[in-house]
Amino acid sequence: MPLERYSEDMNGTACAYSRLPEVLTERHSTVADLLKRLTKKGATFDKKTLYRLASHQPIHSLTIPVVKAVCDELKLGLNELISWDPPQVQLHRIDDKMQARLSALMVKNNEGSLTSDEKRELEDLGAQAERLSLANARILAGIRTGKRPVPARKSA
Repeated sequence: MPLERYSEDMNGTACAYSRLPEVLTERHSTVADLLKRLTKKGATFDKKTLYRLASHQPIHSLTIPVVKAVCDELKLGLNELISWDPPQVQLHRIDDKMQARLSALMVKNNEGSLTSDEKRELEDLGAQAERLSLANARILAGIRTGKRPVPARKSA
């Protein structure tokens, strides 16, 4: 088959996507945790294969022994691990009530009429909004690079 024809055929090929990142998040687990569990049970494969399965990048081929080990360990069916649909991005949002309060406080701040309690409230709401923005940035960066989002650092 000529190279041009092969390329045309491949461009129309559907990709599969792993749901492993979402499954691990739902179970409050990590790829490293899963790798330890699989290794304890005698699974032997390159850990990079498991990390690739835990990315949001399209899957063009599967390593069946790894997929079987993951499905068995997590008690998942293949259709619960692999999807034809790209992952849905679920970004964090502040609720309408918080947004309205934040807007009102910002207006008062611009007017220079904030009380000290309102100033603290504005700082707290601003910090919450900033944390959500950073979490969204991690999610989007993870999808763009094909890696799981980097967990936020716990504040001391």
